[in-house]
Amino acid sequence: MTTSNLSNRMTRLTKAGAVLALIAVLSSCTDTINVRSEGGQLPSGLTIQATGEAKVVPDSVRLNLTVMSMSTENETALNEVSSAAEEVRAALKENGIDEQDISTQSVSVSPEYSYDNNRQVLIGYRAVQGFDILIEDAENAGKIVDAVVAAGGSKVSVNSTYPVVVDTEKSLQEARKDAVEKARAKAEEYAELLGVELGEVVYMNETPNYSVGPVMSRADGAVSEKAETVIDLGTQNVTVSLEIRWEFK
Repeated sequence: MTTSNLSNRMTRLTKAGAVLALIAVLSSCTDTINVRSEGGQLPSGLTIQATGEAKVVPDSVRLNLTVMSMSTENETALNEVSSAAEEVRAALKENGIDEQDISTQSVSVSPEYSYDNNRQVLIGYRAVQGFDILIEDAENAGKIVDAVVAAGGSKVSVNSTYPVVVDTEKSLQEARKDAVEKARAKAEEYAELLGVELGEVVYMNETPNYSVGPVMSRADGAVSEKAETVIDLGTQNVTVSLEIRWEFK
């Protein structure tokens, strides 16, 4: 073997070793690479995974509440709940909530017992109606919660509120742009390390995701009778995960 042939062989082995080392790194990062084999049996290309992110202030609030009443007669309990529920609906409509955004989740009436000397004693009937409400006017959500509680009085229980993003298109566009830029930058870095050139994109898959929002809080607690409920909207992360494959030229 001539000195020239030996030098060429060593160069090929060095490049192969570098490629194998890079493949190991890529595998540990969940990115994958196919290097053209002798005879071209394997298609050459690079698959990159990246996640883009956009922060957005929620534009709506979901309110979950329960209307409840106790009475010695099940019919009376249900009638009282129905009456209180109508007051709640009226307060919601007065504050700009559309009927289509008010959803009844459950209606029930059941006996309730106490125990005396190991004896079960019927003490009355509990009627319950549960609601799930979308408040699109997020800035006034606290005011709407206060109006509902005032309308239903002691029969109303607010179970939870949480900000949500209803109009996601703008934030998704921002997250997509961020993800594509990150994926391309990573692909170009690997291509430079491998000494190859990126070709056409031949595959892409997207997975959107939303983080969970904050919960309701009440300003000033019970210090003042005029304290208003405040819904802290905070920010939510809208993320898009992409998997993109480039061919090598």
